Amino acid sequence: RAIDADEAIEATASSDDVQEGKPAPEPVEHALELAGVPAERAVFVGDTVWDMRAGARAGVRCLGVLCGGIPRADLTRAGAEEVYADPADLLAHLGDSPLT
Repeated sequence: RAIDADEAIEATASSDDVQEGKPAPEPVEHALELAGVPAERAVFVGDTVWDMRAGARAGVRCLGVLCGGIPRADLTRAGAEEVYADPADLLAHLGDSPLT
């Protein structure tokens, strides 16, 4: 809802869908399966150190957002290639992202 993308969401996943939660890679791997996308073509956006570790362990490039209250440096150390203020900031700067 934060980026007005509800119509683009085809599937959702939660911790109830996996045996082991983040920072294990299983939640991200499950999401990749649902999306039908290989890790090398995916981007994981998260707001915690656990998110960045899970994404990195799954072989997915990671972007962080600060709206979870975790400092930028912590997200970067955990694997975020870039960190944005919030989802709207990420969307506004997507063209400047290191992923393009």
